[in-house]
Amino acid sequence: MAQRLAYVPVGLPHSGSDLLAAAAERHRAAFADAGVRLPAGSADEMFRAAVELRRDHRSWGLRRKDVEGVWAAVCRRAHRGRDHVMVGHDLLAGCTPDQVALLVDGLAGFEVHVVVTATAPDPRVTLFPEDHDLLGVLDRWSAAVSAPDRIHVVVAGSHERDDPASAWRALGRVVGVATDGLVLPDPATLRRRADPTALRLMAEATGAMASADDLRRLGERWAVELAGSGHDVHGDPAALVPAPSPTPPGSGAEPHLAGVTEALSATLSETLAEVTRLRERNRELEERTARLERKRNRLKRRLAEAG
Repeated sequence: MAQRLAYVPVGLPHSGSDLLAAAAERHRAAFADAGVRLPAGSADEMFRAAVELRRDHRSWGLRRKDVEGVWAAVCRRAHRGRDHVMVGHDLLAGCTPDQVALLVDGLAGFEVHVVVTATAPDPRVTLFPEDHDLLGVLDRWSAAVSAPDRIHVVVAGSHERDDPASAWRALGRVVGVATDGLVLPDPATLRRRADPTALRLMAEATGAMASADDLRRLGERWAVELAGSGHDVHGDPAALVPAPSPTPPGSGAEPHLAGVTEALSATLSETLAEVTRLRERNRELEERTARLERKRNRLKRRLAEAG
């Protein structure tokens, strides 16, 4: 019997990998029909598994018991059956070597393939290099697989909104699923999570973000090294070089400021989405508490009547 494959998407933040993950979740039946199962029961379970692997539950306002054992449960389901599996999250891009090794150990017996979705660097790369620096991510994950062609890099363009359909098709080619006829979700419907610790750092260190020149040089380096890496590359590495930021004539705005403004705008959107999620969660908890209180009162009345 041929060895089973485990595809681990670990796309860089803001590369559109969350849209691809949402699309795979929506079309999990089509993936299963093609022989690729998603062992995580839901997007939320995969998120909690990634947080557990990163040992970062406090940063997300979670308790240890909210994430403990989640990755092991996902792995147990992965080992059932004979299909290939796909299990990953963009939070995993920033895993340390030890965390990468822990993830790969959980998939022992599979031939592990890593799928990295990449786009041009943005100003946050200097604040969060472990997550945002493509070459660092590739180095750490390459050390965990035995051949460079088991690292698949999907170049999504110079911006996450460039052409998500092409990245979706590329993911399908990598994992062996015909994604052409599988419709992508509307990006506006995605529930983007915002790490409170990252948001605080963004607010405190805006001036430390990478400049436009820094981003261009970094993108050029990424493109050159990726082209000679031996990895399975889908898309044009030249698209990793940021395009010049347009500025209104006579505005005096620097390209760097335009990039920082865009990054802050994206972070604000993530924050608002997270506030909405927390409000929904709070409403659910309030309704659950009210139901329990009603049950408790009914029980008290019955006990009083019986006494």
